Amino acid sequence: MFARLNTSRNRSFLLEILMIVVGINIALWFEGWFEDLKDAETEQQYLAGLRDDLLDDVRLLDDVIASNSAKMQRLEEIIANLSGLRSADAEQQLAAMFVPSSYYFFEPADFTYRSMQESGDFRLLSDAETKKRLLQLVRKYRLIGTLQDNFMQALDDGYIPLLMSSADLAEQRMSDPGVFDDPLFRNFFAFTYQDTEMRVAAYGSARDMARELVTVIEEQIRD
Repeated sequence: MFARLNTSRNRSFLLEILMIVVGINIALWFEGWFEDLKDAETEQQYLAGLRDDLLDDVRLLDDVIASNSAKMQRLEEIIANLSGLRSADAEQQLAAMFVPSSYYFFEPADFTYRSMQESGDFRLLSDAETKKRLLQLVRKYRLIGTLQDNFMQALDDGYIPLLMSSADLAEQRMSDPGVFDDPLFRNFFAFTYQDTEMRVAAYGSARDMARELVTVIEEQIRD
């Protein structure tokens, strides 16, 4: 009789343990399901943010390419007439002097990407191709940033001091017309043209990459 009672108690005890285990597993499953659902919704928000940022980048890159292409055309005209600048009027001289030091740079709209990186949510991008393309584009942006920084450094180290020592900005005239025979001055026009041409090529490549990535992302965004 006691053996039957013990057996019944053991079965009841085992059943209670089984119910607890099953209950815990169900709770964990629901928690995991809810987290997956929340992650999927967050991913959609990030995808929409990335798309919007990239569309802003494409628009800005279009403007930057157009502006720098126009600068290259102006540089070509000046380079072809460098020997005549010394005898040109003051207005033409000053206009030519300021062309190398003018610039229109690109700064990416990377708020969404930086937010994902800082929060650790980059892992939420489920599509490997999207991650790969995005990282490639970020590397391209960094290259563009380096090119722009190098050009600014060249201006600060070489051309700006030459400009400031040769032009009287208050009087709007050249204080040292001999600068037009200075090899550094003359060579900087050619350097600026080559540097701008290289950056325009990088801008164009980045724009194409951004456009392609927008297409990939839009295929994943739910309406």
